[in-house]
Amino acid sequence: MTATASRTATGKPPADVRRFDRRVAAVLMPIGPAAVAVLRFVLPAEPATHPGAQRLVVWLGLVAVLTLLPGALAAIRLLRRYTPRLATWTAALLVPGYLGMTALIVSDAAILAAIDLGMPSRQVTELSDAIFALPTMSILVLVFVVGHILGTLLLGIAAFRARLMPRPVAVALAGSQFVHLAAFLGGWPLLDLLAWTTTAVGMAFLARVVLRTSDDEWDLPPLPR
Repeated sequence: MTATASRTATGKPPADVRRFDRRVAAVLMPIGPAAVAVLRFVLPAEPATHPGAQRLVVWLGLVAVLTLLPGALAAIRLLRRYTPRLATWTAALLVPGYLGMTALIVSDAAILAAIDLGMPSRQVTELSDAIFALPTMSILVLVFVVGHILGTLLLGIAAFRARLMPRPVAVALAGSQFVHLAAFLGGWPLLDLLAWTTTAVGMAFLARVVLRTSDDEWDLPPLPR
């Protein structure tokens, strides 16, 4: 028993990775919205006639899927210290919203695969329509639309209340996805680029706060062995 206690007392302390976690989180936070901004701008109206653009969309979608959710979780973690209840509601909307985005990426990948197989443009369009007609895909798309628009609204409101960025930036962040919705309905890719870029800028301001947050404020230290 004494030998065991001695080894525990003199053993190597556990690694503290909180600083690494914060830095990685800060890097990821603006990348996802920035990837979607470019994706929405280059998204072709007729994928079959623009296979190169569709291929870029699929790759940007991969980047977005891998970075949007970790970045959102980092922002929510930061805001939870300032506005815990509002951060919880933000998570309840934004997390499933970003998970629902996978439906769009699956559809884009399926369309690209159909193009690579040489399917006629009409059949590619029919395939896209059939994918979104599936109940599971329709639910995912609905969750994405509601979750990411209202979740970003609450994210901006939380940042506004916590005063973690200039208030005009917080207001722009809160309304950015409503601008995206208007751009989507109106078919204005340049406005869509602006909307998602605004979201990325807002996340970059939060990322700067994450970088300035101390390790002890970011997370609990590791337990001793």
